[in-house]
Amino acid sequence: MAFIRKHQFKIAVLALCVAMGIYLLISMQDKTTVTFESNEPAPEFTLSDLDGNPVKLSDSNGKARVVYFYYANCPDVCPPTTFLMSELQNELKADGTFGKDVEFISITFDPVRDTPDAIRSFIDKIPNEIDQTGWKFLRGDDEQATAKLMTDFGMMVVKDPETGLYSHSDLITFIDRDGNIRKYVRGSMDELVSADKLKEITDALIDL
Repeated sequence: MAFIRKHQFKIAVLALCVAMGIYLLISMQDKTTVTFESNEPAPEFTLSDLDGNPVKLSDSNGKARVVYFYYANCPDVCPPTTFLMSELQNELKADGTFGKDVEFISITFDPVRDTPDAIRSFIDKIPNEIDQTGWKFLRGDDEQATAKLMTDFGMMVVKDPETGLYSHSDLITFIDRDGNIRKYVRGSMDELVSADKLKEITDALIDL
């Protein structure tokens, strides 16, 4: 038990790497059509937007949702995955579905440091302009509650108490108009994922 306590963070990171490796092997399968592996209700939540207004997931029922968990101090995957989503945003805007038929939701799991101003600064650093009319950036009041929400979504997140950095799942979640999770896609670290690929998934999700 002492060994486990001493190496708890390393063990958690190893488990996360194994889980991501398994997911990558599955995602590398060549698929000519979009398939939806899941049909489970997404966890309901009530969080706050950057102006402090309460937002529920069910508020956007009737639209497809693209959900991503991130934190603004992320040194690696969060900025490029958010950029990838911004590329998808631009493709959806071009065909008139962004905001109308599909909505993006980004949720920080570091709400103590990720104040509204910190999140706005993160948004400003993304090369593409983020259209917040169809893309909500949300935060909670409690770090543990947000971590539990991630777990409820099937994600993993572990904080290193020494550095304050997180090891976490880098998955984009696709939710249908009825509020069901239909698919997970690994983010920017997967070289097979592109905005065009995400657009195919989103279009199929809209058409369900």
